[in-house]
Amino acid sequence: MSLATACSSCSSSTAAISRRSALLPAQRCGFAAAGRQRRQHVAASLDSATVTAVTQQAVAFVAVLGGEAAFTGLTTDASTPGRPTVPATMGGVLGTLLAAVLVQQEGAVGTAGCVVGALAGAAMLSVMIQRVQKTPYNPEDWPGAKAWPATMGLISFFSLNVFFQALRMALE
Repeated sequence: MSLATACSSCSSSTAAISRRSALLPAQRCGFAAAGRQRRQHVAASLDSATVTAVTQQAVAFVAVLGGEAAFTGLTTDASTPGRPTVPATMGGVLGTLLAAVLVQQEGAVGTAGCVVGALAGAAMLSVMIQRVQKTPYNPEDWPGAKAWPATMGLISFFSLNVFFQALRMALE
């Protein structure tokens, strides 16, 4: 069955068939899309598996970051150099939580969440490097006072990497 015989409103001329073959099926038969709205599906910036993985890792980072700051803050004298500070830690916790919430949104908001998360991870990596540099070395103490901030620096790098990789995927 040809296109011309399939639709009663179509003419049988070759020019009309070639013009109409480029149209949508509803337009070929003369049905106007009047009264119907065209919906565009907005694709998510990240697939659901990536969003789940990023969110889980962000929540784990927040738990470890907050836990280490609370433990070290409560067990270390306030005058000790390299002790975690509340504003820096809360900034990292809140920034990462905000990023986790934003990543779950579609489109540009999810991409912005990746940027916020990468910035929070980079900021916490910087804070942890400064803590390692300020913490005094004691050869009698094993694993040493620098172990916690160094480990948290590594975990902060992992957080930065998670959000950076998600950002790369969102921009592809």
